[in-house]
Amino acid sequence: MVLETGKRLAARGHQVDCVCIRADRNIVGDAGGIRFHEIGGPLSSAVGFWLKFKTGCNRVVTAVDRILGNSHEDAVLFPQVFPANWWASALLRLHPSLPCVWYCQEPSAFIHSRNWIGALPRPKNWIARALNPMLRHMDLNHCRQFKKVLVNSQYSRQYTQQVYGYSDQQCEVVYLGVDRERFNTDIVESREPWITCIAKLTRFKNVDRIIDAVKLITDQGQADCQLQIVGTGDAEAELRRQVDQLGLDQHVRFHGRLSDSDMVTLLRKSRGLCLASVDEPFGLVAVEAMACGTPVIAVNRGGPAEIVGVTEAGLLIDRPEPVLIAKAMSKLLTNCNEFETRSSAALTRAADFDWGRTVDRFEAIFNRHAGDHDSR
Repeated sequence: MVLETGKRLAARGHQVDCVCIRADRNIVGDAGGIRFHEIGGPLSSAVGFWLKFKTGCNRVVTAVDRILGNSHEDAVLFPQVFPANWWASALLRLHPSLPCVWYCQEPSAFIHSRNWIGALPRPKNWIARALNPMLRHMDLNHCRQFKKVLVNSQYSRQYTQQVYGYSDQQCEVVYLGVDRERFNTDIVESREPWITCIAKLTRFKNVDRIIDAVKLITDQGQADCQLQIVGTGDAEAELRRQVDQLGLDQHVRFHGRLSDSDMVTLLRKSRGLCLASVDEPFGLVAVEAMACGTPVIAVNRGGPAEIVGVTEAGLLIDRPEPVLIAKAMSKLLTNCNEFETRSSAALTRAADFDWGRTVDRFEAIFNRHAGDHDSR
């Protein structure tokens, strides 16, 4: 999100500065005109981040003041996921006239989602529950001061308004896009009997239920079915044990992290992408899969349901139950007409999500707010 929008805004002549804890060059690569300002320190997932939170805020303020100099004219603050939104709140307390547009991917899950907190391994879930009242109070205090908020889906809009109390005028949907230079069908790969899952491996993502679905399929005699799992996380060891116990070593492969090119190749070879999590805010990986002509299996709730919608770009299931997942998988794996129809629809639907149009919206909104010193 930061890289795609930042590079495109810079290419249009805007000065783009990104303040962050650190910019991993393996991820950032060619920054494309974005100037990174690293404040250092521990990541937000570490205890040290919280112990040094005030120090981090002070470093952010110093970095932004250095960027802006003595004039805030035409500048717009564009915070995104936590902790950037809290940093922006700290900045606004010192510079209340600085225009600010918050892009809320979702209300912070580690604060507002009971399902997400409950899916954490022990003792992280205990710590999260114990700290939740304080963190919730702090988050509401920080985020309610934003006057303009953008979200990534209609589902996220409803959820964000429910949590923070924003009005319809404050909260506006701007969909994410897809990088068509990477995710496309320019190179045609032969499709394999593969279903791919790309996710952080936590209990919240319900990858264990996808594995159970593969067991159901193989027990029904479909011996060539394979599940390709991309990602790492706290639940990986548990998922690997599940695969061993079910005797699925020949049917489930853990890839860990993959390069962009390897991930695209995997999507082009797969007959479906499966997302079993509930209430995802958007589901960028679903759009990227569809841009590769790969249909999406997802739960009929949240952002993925909105992305697939009433089109034939995928298969929506009512609940993340193994039987329902297995039924959807089997349709894509065994019915060539079903796959071809949905693959074509996936390409058509993916064209609705374009980074160029996303940046057009951002640019128009920024232009409205730049120099507006009564706006946050």
